[in-house]
Amino acid sequence: MAIIYGYISSSASDDKALDNFNQAILQQLPPYGTYICRDMFAMLPYGNRALCKYSHIIHFAAEYDEMYVMLDNWLEEFENLLSQLCWSHVNVIETYSGCRFEWQADKFDLKSIKATTKWIRQNYASYHLINELTNKA
Repeated sequence: MAIIYGYISSSASDDKALDNFNQAILQQLPPYGTYICRDMFAMLPYGNRALCKYSHIIHFAAEYDEMYVMLDNWLEEFENLLSQLCWSHVNVIETYSGCRFEWQADKFDLKSIKATTKWIRQNYASYHLINELTNKA
């Protein structure tokens, strides 16, 4: 079993328009039955600057039985969604294997709210190799 979680981050000069744009895309997702579905996504309220100071954050999580590595089908569905949303940076972690994926928009304009269709994806073998901080009391 793997849990996949992450966030999609974006910014715009018109917060409400960006929120409406991305909300409309997420509402078109199926409620269930595929790897990527509507109920796995939530958005932090853009008006609450205590939670979201400079960006819009869409966060998501799902648990998949019998998944032990990030499947190409999952990545394909996820990138199909990314190609419809307006975003600048995405981070995804898959917990069973510990793989981490990052997407960076090739070009991003704060004044233009449109789908991000070109990006660079980087894969990292593990997020486990992070040194633990010791608590010195």
